[in-house]
Amino acid sequence: MNILISTGNVNNSYEIIDAIFAIDSHKEGFMKSTDPDKAFEGVKQRLRAKCEQLGGNAVINCQFEYRIAIAQGTFSSKQAIEIFAYGTAVRM
Repeated sequence: MNILISTGNVNNSYEIIDAIFAIDSHKEGFMKSTDPDKAFEGVKQRLRAKCEQLGGNAVINCQFEYRIAIAQGTFSSKQAIEIFAYGTAVRM
């Protein structure tokens, strides 16, 4: 899947297909910490998949936001990171 992900515009002519949204999360396992890089790569792959389903070959003007959640338990706490992303699927 060779689909461009850009946080800005591109210097090519393109046809706008639709606005798309994706979310990915990475939760810690036993004795492991959360990995924001995995969540970031996961959300980009989800954007690429949605773009490809729509017949596009790039997602432009992407915005990325994140949230860290911590659940406190009796003996330990668990942490998760969620990354939200949206952009415009286009065909160049």
